[in-house]
Amino acid sequence: MSSFQPFQKSFASNSGKNVKKIDLRLVVSDVTGKIQITDMMLQGGSIATVWTGHASEIQWSFDG
Repeated sequence: MSSFQPFQKSFASNSGKNVKKIDLRLVVSDVTGKIQITDMMLQGGSIATVWTGHASEIQWSFDG
């Protein structure tokens, strides 16, 4: 059975300069099994908001 765990990380930048490039590296170690990264979201600001799926992405009880 799959399980999903949201993860958030903040970092400080020099607010006096524009960001030209972001290099993102995901490192996983000491793991057995399969890892799937489904979504990644970058957003500005000091508070992380929760991503909410669109209604079309929700499986309803009457879906076949």
